Amino acid sequence: MKIICHLCGNEFEKPDKEVRRQQKEGREYFFCSRSCTGIYANKIRHNTPEDGLKPHQRRTKKIQQLLGEKLSTAKSKLNKLLMFELAKKCNMDSCYRCGEKIDDITDFTIDHKESWLLGDDPAQLFYDMDNIAFSHARCNYEAGTKTFVSNYKNGVKEDMELYVY
Repeated sequence: MKIICHLCGNEFEKPDKEVRRQQKEGREYFFCSRSCTGIYANKIRHNTPEDGLKPHQRRTKKIQQLLGEKLSTAKSKLNKLLMFELAKKCNMDSCYRCGEKIDDITDFTIDHKESWLLGDDPAQLFYDMDNIAFSHARCNYEAGTKTFVSNYKNGVKEDMELYVY
């Protein structure tokens, strides 16, 4: 008797006597191989949905649906919000460049007082907490533009092919 596999859809032969016996025992569907039988059994055993996703992918998709954005984006926004609120509580919410108070979180940025790109030890200067301040986004951007950095032209490390612009 020709039967279609319940899992993969392949057509295969099975003796009539065997099919009738299994139907009598209550089986409604058949599998072409042990592999298909095992895959189906694992789906039933672990209650796996038919979406084809691995558990961590399913979790990531669910989180993205709940938050409306990727988890990494949400975490970055939360970290920025926490940093802004703590800066306000510690009275560190004034701009390093212009001295005005930073009122809006969208205008809040971390600023390196001394350009770490142009320093002697960039990695050390990047993580140096004494080199970190907060600035308005526009002030931070202006500080890094070509006209402002033009004074430091000789400081660019050409041997390492490091160019800011």
